[in-house]
Amino acid sequence: MFMVFVRPIEQFAPDLMAYRPILALWVVTFLASVWDARRRDWGAANRLQFGLLACLSLAAFLSVWFSSGLEDAMAAFGVISTPVMLFVLTCLNVDTIARFKTLTLVFLGSVTLLSLQGLLAYFYGVDANELFISQLSSENAIPPKDRSPIPAEDTSGTLIWRLRSVGFLNDPNDFGQTIIVVAPWIFVLFSPAASLFSRLSLAGPWLALLAYVLTLTHSRGAMLGVAAALVFFFKDRVSRVMRVLLAAAAVGAFMLGLVGGGDRALSGKERSASERIDAWNDGISMLKDHPFLGVGYGNFTEHHIRTAHNSFVLCFAELGLVGYFLWMSLIVLSFQALNRIVQCVNSADDHARYAVLLRVSMVGFMVCAWFLSRTFVPTLFILMAMAAGLLHAARQAHPVAVAPELHQPLVWRMPSAKAVVFTLMLVSMFIRFSR
Repeated sequence: MFMVFVRPIEQFAPDLMAYRPILALWVVTFLASVWDARRRDWGAANRLQFGLLACLSLAAFLSVWFSSGLEDAMAAFGVISTPVMLFVLTCLNVDTIARFKTLTLVFLGSVTLLSLQGLLAYFYGVDANELFISQLSSENAIPPKDRSPIPAEDTSGTLIWRLRSVGFLNDPNDFGQTIIVVAPWIFVLFSPAASLFSRLSLAGPWLALLAYVLTLTHSRGAMLGVAAALVFFFKDRVSRVMRVLLAAAAVGAFMLGLVGGGDRALSGKERSASERIDAWNDGISMLKDHPFLGVGYGNFTEHHIRTAHNSFVLCFAELGLVGYFLWMSLIVLSFQALNRIVQCVNSADDHARYAVLLRVSMVGFMVCAWFLSRTFVPTLFILMAMAAGLLHAARQAHPVAVAPELHQPLVWRMPSAKAVVFTLMLVSMFIRFSR
């Protein structure tokens, strides 16, 4: 997991990449995981989720085969195998609460390292060319010729410096989305019995660091993700009025340009927003023309000038209703697993506490995904596998005699179908009311 996010070999020893060290690591990790899982009743392996995952991979393969040929289908299958394998490895290994906690801390530590690396680039110019992209703050802005290459020293106000990271996080929106995902896991570090002072002293600096780095991404979708995550986190802790105020404060600050700056403030009338609506409309048209398997995995840009900027639209346009139902089913199963833990386990139990935090992470991710084409990014598949692992761990710690409801099968078919219909209607409403 550390290698997937931090990419130390690519960053600091790129010459070694010719020897395919990551492929070797994949093979060794998979074989070791299978060997270890055999001794532990195959870990958190879930036949239903593995079956849906296999069917989703097959749908992606067939969608490209029927639209572009066998050679392109094999290439597409190779691309989708990365998030699929991360799901499998996570399920094979994360089957106890201790392992779940270890994974969250590795994930959190990796993103923290990347955040510190971003701050070095911002204030001292270390790898700033790779970690920052700049764009004009307004259409008429003219950047000075002698501007500083260090983002923090550029006081011209003509450029917006957007922080990104490495690997699949090399887009500011992806990096912002991942920061939102890991931020709740800071609360894994202390017990619920800790004093308020202990919580603030431990979580405060960490949250401040991640919040500041998040503002450097200038990601509008990330700010909406923050609002959604805050509302969801406090939904059972504060009144409805306070939840609305929290959401309004987060979104309002960004709309007024207090966070993000320049033309990155939210506006339904700006050109990028209009272009997204056009992409969503074309995505609907692709679904109408190819309702079962879509236009083919990775083929959205063959039918539109740019990507969908919406993970849901991208999925149903490229994989059709078949692939979209399978993808939504995996997401619904993950939320169902976490809800089951919260409903059946004492709130003071670590399983319930971590389920609440993981739900917040997934809500933040999915809200950001509404404005990003991140249907098959590794982060989503890791989160879904973590949900499966946490449910397995909770069931092992609470036998049937103690918590029979916890062990009941998850209800997913009808909720998944409803989610498919609801999201299709929501996309259509966005298109209709944005024109």
